[in-house]
Amino acid sequence: MVSNKKLSLIFSLVSLLFISAPAFSKPLADEQPPKVLTSIKPVQLIALAVTEGITKPDVLLPPGASPHNHSLRPSDARLLQNADVMFWIGPDMEVFLEKMLANAKNTRSVPLMSAEGIHIRRYDDEGHDHDHDHDHHHDHHAHGEGCGCQHGEHDAHIWLSPENAIAMATAISSTLSEMDPVNAEQYSHNLKNFISKMNKVDERNRLKMAAVSKRPIFVFHDAYGYLQEHYQFNIAGHFTLNPEQQPGPRHLAELREKLLKSGKTCVFREPQFEPAYIDKIVHGLDVKVSLLDPLAMDIPEGPDAYPEFINGLVDNIVDCLEQ
Repeated sequence: MVSNKKLSLIFSLVSLLFISAPAFSKPLADEQPPKVLTSIKPVQLIALAVTEGITKPDVLLPPGASPHNHSLRPSDARLLQNADVMFWIGPDMEVFLEKMLANAKNTRSVPLMSAEGIHIRRYDDEGHDHDHDHDHHHDHHAHGEGCGCQHGEHDAHIWLSPENAIAMATAISSTLSEMDPVNAEQYSHNLKNFISKMNKVDERNRLKMAAVSKRPIFVFHDAYGYLQEHYQFNIAGHFTLNPEQQPGPRHLAELREKLLKSGKTCVFREPQFEPAYIDKIVHGLDVKVSLLDPLAMDIPEGPDAYPEFINGLVDNIVDCLEQ
């Protein structure tokens, strides 16, 4: 039989163990990674690579919705309010987000167009591009446009540059590591994997593009300057600066003249736009009409989705020209 003295000693030891044991009463919710929201699908595809094995980023715009003139719904506003961090391009592209993000006090806003290492192309007044490098912190409202409609100074389609995609992934990894230090090592590991995959993508695509890079192609709207600059292929013309606006008859007449002079070539439309004027302008010409999708509508979500997206764009250009 255990004496009262021994029992008292046992109870004291047990009590001491409970007092000195680590506290596990912290709510599990506090240990969850940040709720990540992205504005458009291409940004989501980059974020998916960085957050693999940790969390799954959500996307605000539905597939195919244009970031140039999207109107936020009440459900979009709720999604934004519930997010811990929003990764978006910036006010040159998603002008509709600027005011909403200012009101979402609990959501951290990260405009990737201002991320360190981002290369920015600029337009002149005629809509052609100048080649400028800006490391970060651009004045996106230099012309007072802020509409993403390619009328102003900056080309906001930064996600179509593989180099910019790496800079965007780096900014996403850095931000999430700061917000979620428990998973910082995993974010860093995922970033290294993404960079390695993008290096292989570049090697593949430069080889594919080499044989056809000098042949002219025509694109639906002026969105592909970064991709063109990176892979050095030949965009001879575009139908419109703003995909939501009808091009003028003079521009279309000039474009048909360019198509005539180009001979056998390719015209690329986009899946969410099927304007009748494309069929009219190519009628009777030795032109193949194919598809380029700058918003990655049909790319399945996953950690390898962005490399697949870039490969798909290059494959569509090369396949059309080879046919």
